[in-house]
Amino acid sequence: MTVTRTKSRGDLKKDLSLDELEILLEISSIVNSGLDLDEILHSVHSCLPRLIPHNKSGIFFYHDKNGKVTIQSNIGLNERLIKLFTENITSDSLFLKLLKTKKGWRSSDLTVGEEISNNEYFYSALRREGIYYTIAAPIILEGNFIGTVHLTRPESRRDFTIRDLRMLELVAQQIGTAVKNALTYEKDIKEKEHIISALEQKVKQAERLAALGRAAAIIAHEIKNPLTSIRLSLYALEKKSSWKMDYHEDLEIIKQAVERVSRTTEDLLHFSSNTFLKLEEIDLNELLKNLVDEFREQYRKGVIIETSLKKPLPTVMADCEKIKEIFRNLITNAISATDSGGTIRVSTTHSFDQVTAVVEDWGTGISPEIQQKIFEPFFTTKQSGTGLGLAIAKKNVEAHGGTIKVESQPGWGTKFIITLPAYGNNRRGGHDE
Repeated sequence: MTVTRTKSRGDLKKDLSLDELEILLEISSIVNSGLDLDEILHSVHSCLPRLIPHNKSGIFFYHDKNGKVTIQSNIGLNERLIKLFTENITSDSLFLKLLKTKKGWRSSDLTVGEEISNNEYFYSALRREGIYYTIAAPIILEGNFIGTVHLTRPESRRDFTIRDLRMLELVAQQIGTAVKNALTYEKDIKEKEHIISALEQKVKQAERLAALGRAAAIIAHEIKNPLTSIRLSLYALEKKSSWKMDYHEDLEIIKQAVERVSRTTEDLLHFSSNTFLKLEEIDLNELLKNLVDEFREQYRKGVIIETSLKKPLPTVMADCEKIKEIFRNLITNAISATDSGGTIRVSTTHSFDQVTAVVEDWGTGISPEIQQKIFEPFFTTKQSGTGLGLAIAKKNVEAHGGTIKVESQPGWGTKFIITLPAYGNNRRGGHDE
């Protein structure tokens, strides 16, 4: 059947009513709204019944790689109809006509004789579902057919007009624009993400180089000074041995210098190596009590270390030596920040499934600027030291699934708070110390 198309799109625009113009403007506004593509499709689709009255409709996307069709938005189509259409798409003469011509068509404009006889069930099933008159318009993206908009009416209603078809083509154009905008936006996002990722990599590389520079400076300082002491002491030993003088003082200097180099090397190895935990059930109160006794014996009257150990306390599953290393470092730092005769407190508590230990001093405190950096590797405010102590402590705490944080105010002291997952509900008896 030959079809005479009586109105151009320019003529159509002249004949549009005020209501139709408002609906088309609404659709245009939705398309350019920046919403998600699915939201745009559903919103545009919801406007169609007001623009072109119908009872069932769908927006379908065509995937040319596998020849399949998927529904993106639906009004009135049940699951059986959707399945019928998507699985029999190669038998739908209207769809095939759109695919071939990339223009809108009415089903009544097509001569379908052979197609109906080839798949009579398909068409009779549609008629039973109240689908008799159909119009469809193609969704085109950069000249490629990517989908269709289908509208249907029952046999009791009149057929769609050419004017209806032209109106639907305008809407299909808007949908094509929405798809293009969505793809462009997605492409821009990916490009921006790529740029951001590249910049982040450069920042990380710069940070690594900066950290490496700090590490090199610290290591050079930490090793150069003791090596100089060793060299001078060996020279003195050589002279004194020839003069048969006492050289025990020089041997002590060498011993201290070697220990300093050894500590630096161990810190670097601990920080750079993977953290392997030898887990066992630990009573944190008992561990801290023994550790505090060691410090009391070492410093005697130089510093006061108080304990406030919450009992009973759940056990923790941890590496005993690494936990000792964490708290030994924190207590040492607290002693360094405390004047002679000052007080340090070590306390524990628990809540729900967590055990918390606090090392607190009333020393000089830490400024907010330094607090932000103290867990960074190779950061130190001391004249000697690698700046790895707190970085290693943080690494070990996190390896146990815990957290470490600092609270400090200049002039009012510092508090380090360690939180570890509780392991057992078994309690150790006794009173708070």
